[in-house]
Amino acid sequence: MTASRASDREQLLAWSQRLLQLIEWTDWIAGESNPWTELDPFLVRRRQSGRKHPVLARHQEAECRAITAVALGDGETTSFWHDTWSEAGVLRDALPALYSHCLDVHTTVAEVGAAGGLHDNDLQPRLTAAATADLGLLSDALTAVALQPRPDERWLQGLQSNKVRADDLYAALRTPIGGPALSDINWDSFAPKKVQVFFWILRHGRTKTRGSLHRHGSIDSPDCPFCPGIPEEADHLFVMCPRLQQLWARVMPGGPLLPTTTSAAEALRVWLHDLPPQAANAAVVAVFWVIWKARNAMIFHDELQSAETIARHLQAHLKLWVCRAPTKLDVEPLKLWCQTVVDVN
Repeated sequence: MTASRASDREQLLAWSQRLLQLIEWTDWIAGESNPWTELDPFLVRRRQSGRKHPVLARHQEAECRAITAVALGDGETTSFWHDTWSEAGVLRDALPALYSHCLDVHTTVAEVGAAGGLHDNDLQPRLTAAATADLGLLSDALTAVALQPRPDERWLQGLQSNKVRADDLYAALRTPIGGPALSDINWDSFAPKKVQVFFWILRHGRTKTRGSLHRHGSIDSPDCPFCPGIPEEADHLFVMCPRLQQLWARVMPGGPLLPTTTSAAEALRVWLHDLPPQAANAAVVAVFWVIWKARNAMIFHDELQSAETIARHLQAHLKLWVCRAPTKLDVEPLKLWCQTVVDVN
């Protein structure tokens, strides 16, 4: 961090400390006395407190948003693209291709929810392939979002209450934020964003398996394309399908056979404890990604991939992904692990 950026952050903290002594935190965030109101078209409600407060610079506004999160109520005071309201983080950063095609970047979660998601009239015409892929992932994820008839609540990330003190602001800027089970595997890796969002959807039970599509009336049969008579649910698709036993034996030789996606992901992460955390997390996500791709190859191209073929695809994906890794991260152990997975006789 440069000296000027450090100075800006200290000014922000000092400003926030003074502000919290003057007004209610929830009122400030809601926009009733929020100095962002005049800067950000999203915050349309006029200030009502009557007090005059310093106006945040653009980069300070971004830092304030970076250390706050939202528990959704009605979604009316939460920015769909710029606030942290989903586990994917700020959607502007999670889905950059789709964001670049969005016509109204100041829309609220409530507005998107009322419209049933993003539609053609919300986006630039002729989406790129990357934006189309982002839109598909987003549409799947939004099915899990349920708005409630109560105001949104905002607080500093890492706290359990929206009652904050000045020292909480300092802690928020210095303490990493925790998450639910598998959250670190999901987001603390150098996997591409679309793959991270895929894993997030999987963790929340929203993957469009044949079982799920059948329950919604989209297809006639819920059967696994490899196992007639057995419904294709996530645990079967990614772990218990007999065709995958050789693959799991390659990635975790001698490891336990676990029945669920969550337990399998956790076990693999423990198995790879000798790898740097980011590399191990990327490997776990990559295993589930190539299984999903192999399943789609069967669904859409009638192509049955062997365990060896899937293992080679795993190696190829991670070979590309390591280019995204931090330059100081040692990725050689990951490459060696990939080679052992491929070289099993």
